[in-house]
Amino acid sequence: MDRAMQNLEMTRERKSLRFPRMIANKYLMFFISSLAAAATPGWISAPFADALPANQLLVDGNACGPTCLLSAFRSGSEKWRASISKIEGNSDSEKIRKIISDYARRPSSLDPKKARWNGRYGIASPDLVAMANELRSERWMSSVKQEIFFKNSRERETALLARVHDKLSKSLKKGLPPILRIRRVAWRNPEGSSTKNWLTVKAHFVVLTGLPEKLSKETKSFKVTYHEPWGGKSLSGKIHISDTKPAGVRTLTASFPGSDIGKTLIGRSEPTCLSLSSAIGLF
Repeated sequence: MDRAMQNLEMTRERKSLRFPRMIANKYLMFFISSLAAAATPGWISAPFADALPANQLLVDGNACGPTCLLSAFRSGSEKWRASISKIEGNSDSEKIRKIISDYARRPSSLDPKKARWNGRYGIASPDLVAMANELRSERWMSSVKQEIFFKNSRERETALLARVHDKLSKSLKKGLPPILRIRRVAWRNPEGSSTKNWLTVKAHFVVLTGLPEKLSKETKSFKVTYHEPWGGKSLSGKIHISDTKPAGVRTLTASFPGSDIGKTLIGRSEPTCLSLSSAIGLF
């Protein structure tokens, strides 16, 4: 009789442990993914930095903005991933087309007579910000904003570098990889003018997925990892203080060897660089 009671108690104990085990298994993958973001000491990574980069060339050569929204949300924390997962489509190309048709075809905040996006000019940052906020699945989620990265009149270059690093780090820590606006600029004469200046030749968006946690006081650059929508690639590069001549650029510049942004539009001996002018994210 005592043995039978003992067996009954053991059976009840095993059943009582089954539910906690189910809970533990359910959240095991989330726990592992959370650890991955902190796997590299001294480095801040997007929550899902290894998510597959989306490829704009599957849809349109000027679809970098909508494509970056897909990549940024998909590399972000669970609430941003949940938002983008609601976009219909069985492939990245279908999802990008859906984002364009449902959100990018709406009137532009800059010119309501025009759509936010078109295949010739792409999309402006303010309209990309509006699309990002509309894609949020819950209104209590933080608002996406644009941050301008031009040097202030009395701001030192090292202070600008620190400011940009701080803003980009903040968005990564909050769970949304920031989308960087990179411009290929060239030192040339504007049409009808004899005075040279830095002119935008080609603008492009990429998604930042990682950067150092801290910068030394007088550092002049920092490494980054990013998702390049032109071809859907995971790449690395560097953001640094401008050293361009004959006149300084009022932004930081980017060295992205794996990205060919506007290179074919530059003359053989024409001074050029990639200018980091702004970003959109959680600032």
